[in-house]
Amino acid sequence: MSANSRKYIGPLGGHLEKFIKEKQNLGCKYVEEERLSFEFDKLSNSYDCSDGVPADLINEFTRFKPNWKPATQKRHISFVQNFGRYLLNHDVQVVLPGYSDLRKPTEIFSPYIFSHSEIEALFRLADSISPNTRNSHIFYPVLFRLLYCTGLRISEALSLRMRDVDLKSNTIHVVNPKNHKDRVLPISESLAQYCRWYSEKIHKVYCDDDYFFMSNRGTGKYYRNNIQVYFSTIVGKTGLPMHGYKGGSPHLHCLRHTFCIHSLERMLDEGIPSGVALQLLSAYMGHSSLSATARYLQLTAEAHPALIKKMEEAYADIFPSIQLKDEVRMPYEED
Repeated sequence: MSANSRKYIGPLGGHLEKFIKEKQNLGCKYVEEERLSFEFDKLSNSYDCSDGVPADLINEFTRFKPNWKPATQKRHISFVQNFGRYLLNHDVQVVLPGYSDLRKPTEIFSPYIFSHSEIEALFRLADSISPNTRNSHIFYPVLFRLLYCTGLRISEALSLRMRDVDLKSNTIHVVNPKNHKDRVLPISESLAQYCRWYSEKIHKVYCDDDYFFMSNRGTGKYYRNNIQVYFSTIVGKTGLPMHGYKGGSPHLHCLRHTFCIHSLERMLDEGIPSGVALQLLSAYMGHSSLSATARYLQLTAEAHPALIKKMEEAYADIFPSIQLKDEVRMPYEED
């Protein structure tokens, strides 16, 4: 059931509907916030809201749940803060929550940066997959190259539709990704050739709305967890140690980190000014701000100081001093 067809049923339903519409009319997509509004609406049915929004309702909605990540709790708090300000402007009493109880992760993702030779070995292993009815021998060689060559999040790659991949102009249109920052990415001719080969094999007949990476089973969409398992299997064949991504072993998202570092190295070697390189990288990766890219690079630098040392010495302004001790660190997939 789509959000547009759902109805608010709680005591604050009227306010929730007007709040979401007001934000969307101002140009905010508010997709995730609309989903949270229905979650809040359902929960509010168990509380007396005749004299405003009770603190118990706020506390329960923002309380850290066992299956949550810190980013999930942060989104819940942010939603209540924004909705709460709306309610106060309409004379409805509510206590705005703060971030003092925001749960901090006990472990921090440590990215693995593939060397160029390791990337080549990964591609060779993907190219050597035996032909099979699931088309793994066609799918994985192209997917892994796309993730490394563009820095796409795996969720963005798997959400691509046929209309989003323009192999005449060699561009990829990333629609409604994290941060709701649509972007058009130019791709190299060599990557475009792989994509054309894949499309000729898989999409002999297609509609524009079909997934570009289309599975021949079920919903037609591949799922990240299955791909991660296959990725780990292939990486294991390269001889790299596998101790889980939090232990520093290669994870699927590490292809995005590797793209980031390899792209930065190449731009600096070509003489592109560091400030310009950072802006180009931030826009290409779809980060919400330059500081997000800086944190991304700093995280990698902290995990692999030897790799970053030469860039850090020559281009120290790319790695500004960022105080992370009291800052909530988002899960690895958030960036």
